[in-house]
Amino acid sequence: MKRTGEAQRCLQPVVELRKEVSSYAYSVRAPRSRGVIPPSSYRNGGFATLADCLGDVARALGGDFSRIYVRLDGLCVGERDIAELRREPQRVAVELKAGLEAELKAKAVFEFRAETLSEPGEG
Repeated sequence: MKRTGEAQRCLQPVVELRKEVSSYAYSVRAPRSRGVIPPSSYRNGGFATLADCLGDVARALGGDFSRIYVRLDGLCVGERDIAELRREPQRVAVELKAGLEAELKAKAVFEFRAETLSEPGEG
């Protein structure tokens, strides 16, 4: 029999945060299972800031989970404790945006290197 913490770890949800035209929204789904991405089980939106969105995530999931996987605008930006979303949503929002920027830069560098390597050399 699994202890509560172990069972919860297996059920750690994925929160998909996204910037819409003039607001933020999120959806919640189970983690990927054997390569299959399950559909979202919960959605909410219309938040003025990412911090407001994170605060709602904490209220919605805080009673059932202690940690979540976080994706922002389609890219994985790590795991977070629900408690830190509740206590410091503004700080977490800044860190998530910085994580997204780092992921985008790394992806651009990788794509540039792959493109450069695939071009025939001169000589």
